[in-house]
Amino acid sequence: MSDKAKSGLWARRDVLRTAAGLAGGLAMAPFGRVLGAASAGGVIGAANISAVGAKVGGASMKKPGPYRIGFSNGFSGNSWRAMCLASLKAEAAKHDDIEDLIIFDGQGDITKQVNDIQTLMSQQVDAILCIANSGTAVRPVLRQATRSGIVTVPFNLPVEGEDWSTYVGTDPENKGKKLGQWLKQALNGSGKIVGLGGLPGNSYTASAWKGTKEVLKDSDVEILAFKDAYWEEDRAKVVMADLIAAYPEIDGIWCDGGQDAAGAVKALISANRDLVPVTGDDYNGLLKLYHNEHKSHPKFEFASLSEPTWESVVALRAALSLLRGDTVPKRQIIHPQLITKDNYTDYMRADMPDGVFVDTNLSNDQLQKIFS
Repeated sequence: MSDKAKSGLWARRDVLRTAAGLAGGLAMAPFGRVLGAASAGGVIGAANISAVGAKVGGASMKKPGPYRIGFSNGFSGNSWRAMCLASLKAEAAKHDDIEDLIIFDGQGDITKQVNDIQTLMSQQVDAILCIANSGTAVRPVLRQATRSGIVTVPFNLPVEGEDWSTYVGTDPENKGKKLGQWLKQALNGSGKIVGLGGLPGNSYTASAWKGTKEVLKDSDVEILAFKDAYWEEDRAKVVMADLIAAYPEIDGIWCDGGQDAAGAVKALISANRDLVPVTGDDYNGLLKLYHNEHKSHPKFEFASLSEPTWESVVALRAALSLLRGDTVPKRQIIHPQLITKDNYTDYMRADMPDGVFVDTNLSNDQLQKIFS
């Protein structure tokens, strides 16, 4: 690994080198209904993305290139982030006016991420992309960056307020409402559930769980416990094992991430417990697990709402549009794919590792490089 790679600095020549096979061949592999008849390169163009809020940008944010782009990644502890980063690097390699892509890993530490953003500011980047560990904690430093003239684009995990240039991502509270409604219906309005979320304090899980609780508050569904499982399958299995020991009756499992859902289901299997309805996202391991287990567990069903790994591409394009003097919506809200027992075979990648997230713009070759 080069010194630049270790420090998080990827000059354009480095991006081009590491992404040489990534930028080409994007049209190689269809991914079922995620892409429909479109090639992998057409996933984003075919997606349902709503423009929310007034247009921003124009001459007030226009700067001459070449551009130095910073990315503050809250953590890199799972395959979703690896795929997100691969998509970002491949996209950066396509733009001649990107000189540097500087990447910092916050390692799940809120304080470190704030310091990382301050470092990017001191390096005089033109734009900062950010997946926030805490939508509250990074708000002041993003406000400072925005007021200093840096284009700021939080994506994936929401950041409070509007002290940033533009946002890209799904609506986690709405996703939570839809998952909660599905779980309530799967339980016929009554039962005992547990919840498993992502990193402690992250805004995405908080919003999604809020949406779910709103839907469940007037039902006979009882919430036994909620635990952080860090969006890691192995950790979720351990967390769920403790919940199984504490609660003899668990009728359903709410998760905002498919890794958590897969780990929880595997804990039930290890404990010789019946499998129950579960929610998640487009984690291939969950789809494969359902495929392998549902025939012997009649109560086992699931609902997943995808979280596209190509959000980083839309975020980078938005930043470049602003730097070039164009306008973009204040928010670009991505509408996720719904995956259930009725259509999961259109999405499941039986030939790919569990860690693949199937709502992706990456080709088979790209995925094989990530998971090799």
